[in-house]
Amino acid sequence: MFEAVGVATVACCVLQIVYEKAYGNREIQDYTEENNKFREQKAKEAVACNAKVAPYIENEKLQKNEAPLISVNDLTMRFRVSTNNVSGLKEYMIRKIKKQISYKELYALNQINFNVYKGEVVGIIGTNGSGKSTLLKIVSGALKPTSGQVVADKSKIQLLTLGTGFDMELSAKENVYLNGSIIGYSKEFIDKHYDEIVEFSELGEFMEEKVKNFSSGMVSRLAFAIATVGEAAEILILDEVLSVGDEFFRKKSLKRISEMIHGGSTVLLVSHSLQTIMQNCSKVVWIEQGNIQMIGDAKTVCNAYHNLHQ
Repeated sequence: MFEAVGVATVACCVLQIVYEKAYGNREIQDYTEENNKFREQKAKEAVACNAKVAPYIENEKLQKNEAPLISVNDLTMRFRVSTNNVSGLKEYMIRKIKKQISYKELYALNQINFNVYKGEVVGIIGTNGSGKSTLLKIVSGALKPTSGQVVADKSKIQLLTLGTGFDMELSAKENVYLNGSIIGYSKEFIDKHYDEIVEFSELGEFMEEKVKNFSSGMVSRLAFAIATVGEAAEILILDEVLSVGDEFFRKKSLKRISEMIHGGSTVLLVSHSLQTIMQNCSKVVWIEQGNIQMIGDAKTVCNAYHNLHQ
């Protein structure tokens, strides 16, 4: 043990000497002032955006005679993005120790506020990179926010998202059990519903093939069949689960999702299809570049979003 520690210490010293010669004179840019100005800018944006949606939220509270199932309060998710081009772990560790790593800040979500009440189907819309998927992961408990909070019973929430938990070197059959276990299914449950998963995915003759040989559409079909085979939870979160396979399979998947949505669950739905949102959602939250832009009925919000981006 002591020999290993000694070798590691010598190695670090050698690395530091090499680094000093190669990078010792490199100037590290300080982004502290820039980040502080950026925070001030985002704070102003949050005040302006929340002022637009506050009347809707207050009026909604007066109309409802119950507490919301999901309450999103001043939710912020801020990431630090390294500005340094680090060639490997060794260089990163040395520069980290010498405090020569600098960061810029990125806001995925900026003081988001809204409520979801029992039985509602709420759509989340916005352009790519606006923070929609990040929001759903925080609501489900998969991510912890930088600040703010989500008040909800996490034990009643089911997050359905495609493509996570697949091992490309395993067969489709093996991935059914792997992905199912990650979602939370027991082996007994998967055994019972395995034939249903295979039938719905239409991949019966390929279940012994490695997933790495599948097309992206085949992988999506398998993922969708696994994710939706269980009974819908009381609070259902759907993250782009309708962009699946070809036109015929998409119709079949939309039918299954519609059955889950209208089976009594409270639903949060992210989709880039405004038609899907308008057909299924009673309320829509529009998020743009991390800021909340509008809350309202599906037709009004979707039309405003479409008019801005057409």
